[in-house]
Amino acid sequence: MKLSKKLLKALVDQVNMEFASGYLYRSMSHDMKNLALNGYAKWLDKQYEEEREHALKLIAYIEDRDGTVDFLPIEGVNKKHYDNPLDVAKDSLAHEEAVSASIRSLVKLAREEGDLETEIFLQWYVTEQIEEEVNARDNITGFEKAQEGAALLYMFDNHLGDR
Repeated sequence: MKLSKKLLKALVDQVNMEFASGYLYRSMSHDMKNLALNGYAKWLDKQYEEEREHALKLIAYIEDRDGTVDFLPIEGVNKKHYDNPLDVAKDSLAHEEAVSASIRSLVKLAREEGDLETEIFLQWYVTEQIEEEVNARDNITGFEKAQEGAALLYMFDNHLGDR
């Protein structure tokens, strides 16, 4: 069964959002490397890789449903540079919440169109977004506590590098 035009467009938009997410995380990683927070930079690079995988998984699904992916331009998603890891963590959470909202909209659209296959496929993304938001909140908590001293920041950064 082919995807409806409306659902195909929404899935392609999600592909773009996933690639843009990777671009955002790679930009954040660059800034953390510049602050010598190599553990957090490594953590953010892993996020970059995960977002790329999320996009590729969507592409494969679209192709399996005989859809064509139009690769949309990725805008400069991060026009600011960070000099504080707590700001990165907060912006990461806000971004993941936006991705979660987008996934929920996709699920609702699939449900409205009676596309059970897409609805089932998207359940993995719903679960994944729970994990993404938990990780972002944990990072906020860790960096808030690390403000109490340089040694705590070093320890938390080191912990993130073990991911």
